[in-house]
Amino acid sequence: MSVQMIRPDVSELALRTYSRALHPELFEHHCCLTLKHSNARLDIRLNASGHVLMLHMGSSSLTEVIVDHREQLPTTRRLVDYRLRGCRTVSAEVAAGVKYDVSCQLERLHLDVFLRLNEELEQDCQRADLSARLPAINRLLPGPLSLIRTEVSRDSILVHAFHTFPEHSAIVKTQSLFERAS
Repeated sequence: MSVQMIRPDVSELALRTYSRALHPELFEHHCCLTLKHSNARLDIRLNASGHVLMLHMGSSSLTEVIVDHREQLPTTRRLVDYRLRGCRTVSAEVAAGVKYDVSCQLERLHLDVFLRLNEELEQDCQRADLSARLPAINRLLPGPLSLIRTEVSRDSILVHAFHTFPEHSAIVKTQSLFERAS
């Protein structure tokens, strides 16, 4: 039985990062992708709120998730718990030499600008590594869109994520960099 997922209110979202893996069953998801590179594996899942990134590099694990801030998730080894407002950048070095940098931005736009940007993102879905369109709630607005693009190099994985919230004319953008610390 499939469950129809609806985006939460963008003003209720938080970016949380853990220096450990979280159980994948904590999050319903639309689609997923696994990237394997050298001794790293990155599981990417798109969910109603945005995304879940789970990195496994050697013996280290790291999880980044965008969720409703009221979501009851573990607090053990939580590195970042940031309510999405404006723009923010965070860096952390995780055990076993894994460096993590994330930049996130919540941008509220005029409806005309939002609709134009949404069209551009729809075109980008063809080149995205992973994308999903949720059903529209309002027949006059497009359905929420999520897309992920990745860049993999010898010692790093860079993830660009875009999540639209048509009911609020808003977009959440994140850029997450996972790399081996020198």
